Amino acid sequence: MFLYIEQKLRERMNIPVFHDDQHGTAIISTAAILNGLRVVEKNISDVRMVVSGAGAAAIACMNLLVALGMQKHNIVVCDSKGVIYKGREPNMAETKAAMR
Repeated sequence: MFLYIEQKLRERMNIPVFHDDQHGTAIISTAAILNGLRVVEKNISDVRMVVSGAGAAAIACMNLLVALGMQKHNIVVCDSKGVIYKGREPNMAETKAAMR
């Protein structure tokens, strides 16, 4: 529901939409990851990541990291039922299904 509301606001309004729980978390998490990668001298496209949780903040974090070069196939996303993968549930929410 949270992503539906945000999407509808973006479609109807001619101004940026910022959801602090999602985007604020993504910005801070990404800053920490980028700093850590700089310290260990690794490239974002070369690392693997496990995401524990598949809610709004996790989706926003993953989308930002992918936009910055993290390879989607190097990300494993888990929710309360385990790893999200193709074929796990035929009626999975669209937002979770996009994380497979």
